[in-house]
Amino acid sequence: MSDEWTTPGDHAHDPAHDEAPLEIPELQRNVERVLVPVDGSTGSERGLAYADLIARLTGAEIIVVVAFDPPFAIRRRGILQTEHLQVAMESDARELATEAAELLTARGRTARAVIVRGDPAEGILQIAESEHADVIVMGRRGLGRLRGVLLGSVSERVSRHAECPVLLAN
Repeated sequence: MSDEWTTPGDHAHDPAHDEAPLEIPELQRNVERVLVPVDGSTGSERGLAYADLIARLTGAEIIVVVAFDPPFAIRRRGILQTEHLQVAMESDARELATEAAELLTARGRTARAVIVRGDPAEGILQIAESEHADVIVMGRRGLGRLRGVLLGSVSERVSRHAECPVLLAN
């Protein structure tokens, strides 16, 4: 039997690596923009609190994003969006995003509100990329005033596909 062992993934263990000291790599970035998705849930409020903390420590701008996905009505000849629900959801999203940004501004932070229509995870990722977010801070779970905005699966998809670090607040 060999002195080397393998991990469950059948990757050979490298004993020379055990001798190397632990290192913290230098990051080639500053935190200038924090993206925080909000849906009005307690999880997203915790995300706001951590975004506030990061911005206080770094001076970063906070971009509050509310993603909403309007429902469709199925008709005999195709799918028709229900116009009144779209308008109401967009209005609610704008109001919620503005309210969160104003709360942060009242605490002395630089904050602005953005809303995005469509699949919440895709919308959050799109805004993170277009706004060059340095970190996304979001609740791990959410089910707020805009139903379906931050489900656990949304935070999971965002954390898996984001190009920047993601902090999930419990």
